[in-house]
Amino acid sequence: VNFCRPGPLPRRTNRARTATSHSSPSTTSWLASCCAPQVRTCAKNMATNSQSATIVPSLAMTALAYFLASRYGSVVAKSDLVFPFAFLAYVYIANAVSFGSNRLYLDRLEKANIPFEPMGKHSLGKGLFITETSFLVYFGVFKTLSFLVPLVLIFAGPSDVAAAATPSLLQVIGQAIAELATASYHDVLKILVPIAFQTHRLFGPGAAWALESWTMWDAAIDGQQHVYAFNLGLAWANLAFTAWNLFGFLLLRALPVYFDKEDTPTAEFAYTLLPLPKTTKQM
Repeated sequence: VNFCRPGPLPRRTNRARTATSHSSPSTTSWLASCCAPQVRTCAKNMATNSQSATIVPSLAMTALAYFLASRYGSVVAKSDLVFPFAFLAYVYIANAVSFGSNRLYLDRLEKANIPFEPMGKHSLGKGLFITETSFLVYFGVFKTLSFLVPLVLIFAGPSDVAAAATPSLLQVIGQAIAELATASYHDVLKILVPIAFQTHRLFGPGAAWALESWTMWDAAIDGQQHVYAFNLGLAWANLAFTAWNLFGFLLLRALPVYFDKEDTPTAEFAYTLLPLPKTTKQM
């Protein structure tokens, strides 16, 4: 951080000090003009650091997705492999062409010396959820149920179970990469990313994994039923969680945050995660 360190002011006699005792506005203006470049530089550096912090997890997720696709790509539907790339390309083009790369909003933040915080107050839902304990718990459950446990199952479980769980996990990884890559995009596109990925996962690889897990559990031989029973429970738990996340949280709780409160008044919600109004009184 560069701090403003102005040079010494000219020395004045007592008489001069008395004559200029009411010149504080000019002194304040001088200090402001001196420090303004440093303040702007500091704000830009904070924004750059926030955006740079997303590069490492993006690269790690990309490497993991490549490994899984190279290992189980033969059993993954082509639509599941194409969707993350195609949708991210669509979002990129839409942000550049339809929303001018979101420069109106980003320039306004820069002029106001407000650092861009993609993992803070400028995250999903305009930063409304990221500071809430219930949302952090909810997000932790999502990561554990949809990412960590399936990943362990893929590496430690039977090959047929790994092949069934991989397509769903690839969509989770694709969503994570897309959300990191579009952190500075227009709000319309930022909320579209999780909605689109959750929709595709729910009606595509998520449903296929759940149905296939039932078939594998039913055909499992003695001694292996516990593994296939765990896979069955995990697959259906993921399907149920994805359905709630899409139809309950994203569409009914997160999406209304982006609506104009004057043109589209919404009842105040009583809970962070549940789309239940506190009262019938309009905001």
